[in-house]
Amino acid sequence: MNFVRKLWLILLIAAAVLVPAAVSADDVVRIIVLSNETVLLDGEAVPEYDYAWHADPGVVHDEVKNAPAEYYTGTKPSGDDAVYVAHDIFYYPEVPVDGFRMVFYDDEMEWVYYYPVEEYSEYIWANLPIRGDSVPTAMMHTEADAWANPVVHITQAGTYELSGTWQGQIWVDLGDQDDTFADENAKVTLILNGVDVTCTVAPALVFYSVYEADNTWEERENYGPEVDISNAGAHIIIADDSENNFTGANVYRMLKTKYKDDNSTAAVKEQKKQRKMDGAFYSYQSMLIEGQEKGNGVLNVIAGNEGLDTELHLTLNSGKVHIQSQDDGMNVNEDGVSVLTVNGGELHIVAGLGAEGDGVDSNGYLVINGGVVISAAKPQSDSGLDSDRGSYVNGGYVVATGSTMDWAESDSKQVTMNLQFAADQASDEAIIVTDQDGKVIFAYDPDKDETAGANNRGYRGAVISSPEFKVGETYHVYVGGDVEGTEMDGLYDIATVTGFSGSARQVYTGTDVRRFGPGGPGGPGGRPGGMGGPGMPPPPDGMEPGGGPGDPMAMFENIEGFTMDQGVVSVTEDAANEILNKIREMNPQSEVTAEQIMAVKDMRELFGLIGGPGRIPGGPPPEGRPGGENGKGGPGGFPGGGFENENAGPASADFYMNDTVNAFSGVTDETEQR
Repeated sequence: MNFVRKLWLILLIAAAVLVPAAVSADDVVRIIVLSNETVLLDGEAVPEYDYAWHADPGVVHDEVKNAPAEYYTGTKPSGDDAVYVAHDIFYYPEVPVDGFRMVFYDDEMEWVYYYPVEEYSEYIWANLPIRGDSVPTAMMHTEADAWANPVVHITQAGTYELSGTWQGQIWVDLGDQDDTFADENAKVTLILNGVDVTCTVAPALVFYSVYEADNTWEERENYGPEVDISNAGAHIIIADDSENNFTGANVYRMLKTKYKDDNSTAAVKEQKKQRKMDGAFYSYQSMLIEGQEKGNGVLNVIAGNEGLDTELHLTLNSGKVHIQSQDDGMNVNEDGVSVLTVNGGELHIVAGLGAEGDGVDSNGYLVINGGVVISAAKPQSDSGLDSDRGSYVNGGYVVATGSTMDWAESDSKQVTMNLQFAADQASDEAIIVTDQDGKVIFAYDPDKDETAGANNRGYRGAVISSPEFKVGETYHVYVGGDVEGTEMDGLYDIATVTGFSGSARQVYTGTDVRRFGPGGPGGPGGRPGGMGGPGMPPPPDGMEPGGGPGDPMAMFENIEGFTMDQGVVSVTEDAANEILNKIREMNPQSEVTAEQIMAVKDMRELFGLIGGPGRIPGGPPPEGRPGGENGKGGPGGFPGGGFENENAGPASADFYMNDTVNAFSGVTDETEQR
């Protein structure tokens, strides 16, 4: 060993006694140095085994319970090593393409591969997703590919610092998941300090078996958006002044040969999951991510499928996380239970670089309490923020762009704009918000965001939130142009912004297909520039008197043949005729046809087609319902509720925030640019 290498190792060992921020003084930090030739633990080479995992659905093996296609070869590790290397990576092996069938499985159409051996022929060995017209063979790999991606196993609790370069996988497994689930001692902290891991056949990092901080979740009946995983068994610390890269693939669904319900009469019985790892950076248990004192350490995740996933909860406290993914950027997976929380730090995501993908996706709740969240989704079909149980913006800076948007919840604590544009916007163009006097209070330019890189795409919907936004204030929104000031990853320090140019000012064109304020008299709470609905006849069912809309969805609730699923509208011919009759009650001069109604794809199109509640012109105003005076709302005019409510008057460039969150605001360019 040469002198430089000896000195390097001495310094590394000495560094082990230094206590990084966010690590207890009682912790002993063990140093793992990776190279493509060897792995060092505290300066000593760890053992390497030829132990390898295999899967052949055409041959029965009894070695792995409920998975007869699986078997191992080589020398099994001793079990005494805190860290060792083996070749037992789980991946999706190559199988004949002609053995796949397209089947509706687990509420989705998927390619399924049945065991070809007779005694297991009714069981599915593994699934693959539908991607185009053919089996996605790129998700399958050879044994040679797998051997070229060895696994660094971490098997003992403690704190480990990772540095260096590794072609393969990091796998954290402290034993049987049933034993570690509620064992508070079964925790592993990984300090990322200049580490670069690339895995071409599976995730680059997996927490497989550690302590679950929320280990009572299965015993509860009610769930909510608040969860404490500060004691998580899967703990990531991003070291100050470090850059860390994890590039990985995914392992799609492999199943156990045991039905969830043996009594099922369904054509395709569902089986229990043996394994499915969607993300390049993945945890089977709740994961906590944070930085050190400076908070400037960076974790880059480059994903062949999804980016950073957990099976339960995920919390980001500090540090910088940058994700580029073919599918969802960040995902927490337990339906109706998982909580994805951002308390601080920076999260920059460009998702959906493949066929689809949301930016931040929670199967339960999404809560943003602080920090920076920049999230760009697949522009044709997905959301920057997507949450099954609600997205709550309580603090921080948020810019989320995509197509179909999952809006911030109305009881979020920070003022948030939900915008739906009339035309595609270029995702490399700046988004600027000023107050009425023209002072810039928010500016973000994705063209200067290193995570976005060259992946500039269009979007129709945007969620924007800033601590500078206030209830009761009026703002102007601009898109495009150049901002003069200092920015960090595209987000400008507004204290340094001296101006901007070449931007198109946006105008408010109407609202909400989901939530309106109450109908009734207008007044000062109405949006500046508003006018009453001129000459509307008495409203049909679903509309409140007084010129303002009640709940617009009530108009369609009892119409058989009208359905809406995940924002997609379906209208039968009979339903279209019934809707047409309601439209003509409001406006006998309407030229809308049943065929046009049947062709709509979402509520935005439907309300755009019929003019929207409160926008239908008519004859002279009925007694007691005059049009509101321009600029004031007024009795019978635009109702209280400001930014949330529909207006029959001309579009206005004023965005009045009368509440914390507006549900939806139509937006289009003005003809003039600033």
